This record gives sequence, C-alpha cells and structure tokens, in this order.
Amino acid sequence: MNSKVISVLLVDDDEDDYFLTREYFKDLINWKFDITWCSTYKEAIHNIQNKKFDLYFFDYLLGERNGIDLIEEACTLECEEPIILLTGKGDTKVAVEALRLGAADYLIKNELDSEKLERTIRYALERTSVLKALRHSERRYRRVFEESNDFLFISDLEGVITDFNTSACTLTGYLPKELKSKNILEMVDDPLFGTVWEGIQERSIQDFEVRLVTNDGEKKYCVFSASMEMDEDNPYVQGRLHDITARKQSERERLFSEKLAVTSRLVRMLAHEVRNPLTNVNLSAEQLEMELVDEDQKFYTQIIKRNCTRINDLITQLLQPSSSTDVNLVDQSIHQVLDEAIATAYDRVQLKRIQIVKVFAEEDFAIPLDSVSLHMAFLNLITNAIEAMAEDTGVLRITTRLQADALQVIFADNGSGISEENMDKIFEPYFTGKKNGMGLGLATTLNILHTHHGRIDVQSEEGVGTTFTISFSGK
Repeated sequence: MNSKVISVLLVDDDEDDYFLTREYFKDLINWKFDITWCSTYKEAIHNIQNKKFDLYFFDYLLGERNGIDLIEEACTLECEEPIILLTGKGDTKVAVEALRLGAADYLIKNELDSEKLERTIRYALERTSVLKALRHSERRYRRVFEESNDFLFISDLEGVITDFNTSACTLTGYLPKELKSKNILEMVDDPLFGTVWEGIQERSIQDFEVRLVTNDGEKKYCVFSASMEMDEDNPYVQGRLHDITARKQSERERLFSEKLAVTSRLVRMLAHEVRNPLTNVNLSAEQLEMELVDEDQKFYTQIIKRNCTRINDLITQLLQPSSSTDVNLVDQSIHQVLDEAIATAYDRVQLKRIQIVKVFAEEDFAIPLDSVSLHMAFLNLITNAIEAMAEDTGVLRITTRLQADALQVIFADNGSGISEENMDKIFEPYFTGKKNGMGLGLATTLNILHTHHGRIDVQSEEGVGTTFTISFSGK
C-alpha cells in the first residue's frame, strides 16, 4: 500500500472525461491521490510552473493546442515529474512522439480501466524515480568534473580526447575546438609514456610524473593517472593530469634558499676572518710605503695594496646575495625596469651583434618593486642569455603578459641551452658553467625575486635555447 498522497494534475478540456478518469483513480484503493483538474492550456502551464505536482496527465486534444505541445513546454520548464499522455484509439504516432519528447507513458482513453491506470502510474513513478536519481548523480559528478582544477579527460584507447573539462583548456592553453580530438600522447613529453599507456588495458596508471607540453610550447610538470573503463561493450580511458609545476618549483626554490642561507652564513664568517688580517696587511703596506725612499721598492707595496683591494672587493661580491633582501618595494613600472636593464646591456648586445625582441603587453604594469635590485636580476638574465648565444644569429625575446592573475616576464633565447644534469644546479650559489664565472648571478637573481614575491621557472633544451619565466603574484 502506498501511504503517500500523490498530487496529480489532470489536464482535459472535456469535463465528462475528467469525471470518468477520476472514477478510475478512486478505484485504486491502495493509493492516495489529490487530483487537480484544469481545462485550458494556459491554466495547465501556470500549474506546471508552480511545480507542486507528483504526476501529470495530459489529454491530447486541448482546443487550439494539444498534449504534445504541452509536453514540449513542460520539458522547457524543467518539469522532472512523470507525464502520461491520454490519446484516442489509433493515435500511435502521437504516442511515439510523446515518448520521444519525454513522456513517461501513454494511455488510450476508450481502453482505460483501473488496472491499466495503476500499472501505468506505478511504472511511471518508478521510472521517473530512477531517472531523477541518475540526473542528480550526473549533475553532481558533472559539477565535480567541470569544477576540478585538474585536467580531466576521456579518450579512446589510442589517446584521442573525446571529452574534457574547463581546466583542461586553462592548463594547456588550447581552445575547446583545438583540444577536441587531440591525442594525449602527443601532448606529453616523456619517452616512457607510450610504453606506460600501452599497458593501460591490463592495469591503471597511478601518479606517473610527466611533462605536459602546452599550446605555446611551455612544459608543465604533472602527475598523470588514468584507467580503462567500459561503456556497454565500448572501452574508453578516463584520465587526470594534476599540475605540480608550482610545487616542484617551490621545493626547488626552498632547497636553493636553504643552500644559499647556509652558504651565506659560511661566507660571512670567512669574510670576517679574512678581512681582519687583510686590513692589517693593507695598513702595514701603507706604513711601509711611507717609510720607503726608493721608488722601485714602493712598486712592491703598491702590488700588495692593489691585491688587498681586489680581495676586499671579491669578499664584497661574495656577500652580495645575502644582502639583496634589504629592499624597499614601491609601485613602479615593470616595463621601465626592463628597458633600463636592456639599455645597460646595450654594449654587449652590440659587440655580439645579437637581436633583442620586446613583446611587451599593451598595459604598462605597475607592481611593488625595488628598481635597483630588480634591475640587477633582469640584467643577470639578459647577460646570461647574451653569453649563451652565438654572434650574429642570437635572438633574445623578452615578453610580458598576464597569466592566471599573475604578471609574467619571460626571457627566451636561442642559445646553447642547459643540460639536464645542470638544470637542478643552476640556482645554487657558486655553481657555474662559465670558465671565469663565480656562480652568483642566478643565485642572486633567485634571492631578489623572492623578496618581490616572485617565482622563476626555467625550461631548456641543449642546442635549442633556454626560457626563464618569472611570475609575480603580488602577494
């Protein structure tokens, strides 16, 4: 017995047919119904909009309009409750059209009896209950799918993408029409990925670290997971790419910062220990020089003094990374600082006959910065690029843009590139690939950018070039 009172809207422009149908409802003693009758199309629309009913019965003939029109409009009004169409004998095409539009069932009026009515109501309510649960589940998982920050996708077994969420376009930089039908294997830069993908039919892929190549050629570190699923007899792959670029960069920067801090403490201690005797040596040389009469002998004291000055300057340069945090950030134009750094490097650019291409955003961004220290950081990157490029053919492209609410400054050269072996070392203090370098330029740059709430990422390929991407979050 169904103890719930089922609210029914019966739409029929013939009052006699309404009374007859209502009698069939009364014969269903195991059910409780609250029946509302309306005789016009307009009144029916008003009742449907109120969404107060559990079940709808529409007669096909409703004056100028008909039950098919009413079903269409009810679906437009997002009516999720079951609709049963009442038709005349021989209206098979009408019944099929009603079912196609979303009706739960149909009944032929002159063949109607209590048994058929009960069977139809039970079927319609049970079917609609299942469909509503499915729609609710679909909406819930579709929301999870769409609102996830990860790149979620569905593809065939060859890797051709058939469906994806909004974050997929955000992460890859592709438009939806470009990403559709793109092959996931072509977007991943990893020599082992093809082999891993081939085994997906036997076992799922869990947290496999890859590099995803975006539309503009940027490589992002991601964790890849995927599994093969079945839709009836059709296999497909559902997968996820979780961007860990920022996390890996943070871990790398934290490691470099820790090394820089330890090294700076060691350098400060050594500087103190060296400068004390160095001062004594310099003072002694000056005193000795005052007492010497022979100018030829003063030549040697001058050598001592010059080398004392040189050692003192070297110590100052060694201490430079540890003092770069003492900056005062004031809102200023990032483009102005870049232009000044480019101007400072002008002589080197001319000597090597290389080309600097500026691709600045139309908006002149103003961010909190210390122009002196940030000028130094930019100049270090420009200088490194110049030294890495060949004469006459070198091109350094400097770009500014807004990317995901962060201001990015990109230095991309076509120089010699950095080996995989050295990629994890380039920001370490005193590591250098140059014959006469001290290895302080990038360590100092990293430290300066930290004080500006900036991050720096590097991507490089030997023989192709290097790209440094600086992101200022403003936080």
